[in-house]
Formats: sequence, structure tokens, C-alpha cells
Amino acid sequence: MNKELIIQWGCKYLLSHGYTLQSTLPENVQNTPWSYVIRFATSDGYIYLKHTPSLLALETIITQILHEQFHAFVPKIIAHNTELNCFLMKDAGRPLREILKQQFNAALLSKAIGQFTLMQLAVADHVNIFLDIGVPDWRLDKLPDLYKQLLSQKDILLADGLSEIEIAKLETLTPKLSNLCKKLSDYAIKQTIVQCDFHDNNILIAEPSQNVTFIDLGEIVISHPFFSLIGCLRQVKKHHGLTDKDDAYLHLVNACLKNYMIFESEKRLFDAFEITHILWFIYESLAQYRLMIACGKEKLMSKQHGKLSASLKEFMDEFINQQDKLSCKNKEE
Repeated sequence: MNKELIIQWGCKYLLSHGYTLQSTLPENVQNTPWSYVIRFATSDGYIYLKHTPSLLALETIITQILHEQFHAFVPKIIAHNTELNCFLMKDAGRPLREILKQQFNAALLSKAIGQFTLMQLAVADHVNIFLDIGVPDWRLDKLPDLYKQLLSQKDILLADGLSEIEIAKLETLTPKLSNLCKKLSDYAIKQTIVQCDFHDNNILIAEPSQNVTFIDLGEIVISHPFFSLIGCLRQVKKHHGLTDKDDAYLHLVNACLKNYMIFESEKRLFDAFEITHILWFIYESLAQYRLMIACGKEKLMSKQHGKLSASLKEFMDEFINQQDKLSCKNKEE
């Protein structure tokens, strides 16, 4: 990545399209192996410039398709540079997490979750649009093979913290993983776009309108919609201290499922949600591996060593716990 070239391109575009820059230097917003973001203070408000690794550069076209064809609440991209893998977008507010840290507002987050699920539902009958541009196909029937391919990367798994014994144990769970995928497929929930990083820090809120915008769409895949929602709920627990028993948390779970209640009964949706909780760890592991390949193994491991192996370890633990719960439910029924 050549930061100077990226900044020069952003400045040149803005100046040649009528913007006045209020500062000669842009402000750094984020600088990680997977995302470099700066912002320009201009005569038309803040303009953000984002650069990603080439393997995540689909973010521009994904965002444009969602904006133009599905009228989704996503950033308005004003320019992109395919050679530099970067794009310019208009300011859409501040992260919802900042607002919730000041005072947690379950209703505001529920509103955003509801709008996200409506976007997922709108796309569900048109996933080929995204598959055709190269968005990864992680639908449930593909997950077992993707899991096997991941477990075959033993050098990476060992370097990230798994033992030979743990890898062997994970391999024995492949048939059970396949059975769970088939079971989840029996529910009338269409697979659609899934955002790995759907959480309150990637939801922008404009003030005073309270309009919602979803950002950071470069890691979208086609898979089960609940994966995004479970990831969001886990982040809420981590950053806002909620537990499964809190009224605010239960309110958020209902917001996740509300727009799917036209397809299944409430009970079946909760059952599907429990199954997805187990499979989420595999989805998360695949997302971490994809990020590792996109950013470079050394770069990512230096930033978040052990995150991939932690998801796989949690899968082993959660599989046993959830299977016990499901067995108890089946006996009661």
C-alpha cells in the first residue's frame, strides 16, 4: 500500500470536483492490515477515503449494488480507484457504539437490526448478483467442505494455537457439522448476504435525523442470515455488558427474528437460532481465515494471534453444550 499515492488521488479527485479542502492533511481514522481509512474536512463536510487489500476490494461494487439496486442504507460512494483499491464516500454520521456507550438504547439498536434484516430479505432472491461478482459462496451445503479445507491448513492452525490433538478432534466433528447444516437448511429461511462485521461500531447514525447507514461491507459472503445477527449480539455482550437474561438483550433477540416471523413460527425460529449459534463458530473461523489470506498470515497474526484457533476451540465446547441442550429439549417434547 502506497499511502502517499492514495492520499494524492483523494485530494486530486476532490479538488477537481469542486470541493475545497479545509486542511492540507487528512485525518487518520483507522490503519490496520485489513483497512486504511482517512477523512478529509471539505466544504461539503467530511469525505472518507478507504483502502483495502485487493482480496477485499469488492467492497466498492458490493456497496454500489446495494445502494443502486436495493436502495439499502449503505454509504454513498462518490469515486473509486480500482488500481489503488480505494474509494471515497460521504460522511453518514457517527458510530452507534459511541452513542450506546453514553447511554445504552436498545430501541435504537433494534431499529438498525430490523433495517439490516430487511436488506437481507430484499437480497435473498437475488444472491446470484453477488455470486457473479465474486462474493464467496458459504451457503450451508458448502460449509462442510469449507471446514475440511480449513482443517487441512495444519501449519496455519498450529501456528495460531491449536494442537495436533485438537485438530484431530475437530476432524471427527465433520459429520456432525454436516448434520447440523442439513437440519438448519430445513427451516424456511433463505440464505442471503452475511456481513462478518455487522455490529454497532459499523452502524452509523446521522444526527439529528437518526438515519442508519451500514458500513464495512467488504467481507460479505452468501450464507445463513442469522450468522450476522449472532455476531452482532456477541459484540453487544462484549462492549455493553449485557447478558442473556437482560430485558434489553431479549429485546434485541426479538428484533433479530421479527422480520423472519412470516416464514416460521416463533418457536421454530428460536430453534433455528440455537443451531446457528453452534455453526457460527465455523462461519467465524472461515471469516478469520479469509482475512488472514487477504492481509497476509504474518500481518494478521501479529495483530490478532489466536483468534482463528479460539473460534474453533469454542466450536468444540459449544457443540457439546448445545447438543446437550437440544437433547434435553427433544426429550421434553
